Amino acid sequence: MSKSKGEEKAAYRPPMPAPRRPERPEEWRWPSPTPLPVVPTEDTGRVLRQILDRLDSIEKRLEGIEKVLLERQPPLP
Repeated sequence: MSKSKGEEKAAYRPPMPAPRRPERPEEWRWPSPTPLPVVPTEDTGRVLRQILDRLDSIEKRLEGIEKVLLERQPPLP
């Protein structure tokens, strides 16, 4: 069964050109990294201590949640 000429023309689609990457001006480049501010070591130690304290409190809360969940769980046969 051959297709009519109208069907062949409708089925033909010219290939789409590949999208081009737009050219960007030089000023659109990434900026150079900004240096981090100098933080005194006392402040760094204080911040690290606060982080560790918060992590300890989170760990204690998670242990409490784990304990409650284990108590609610039915015993395995």
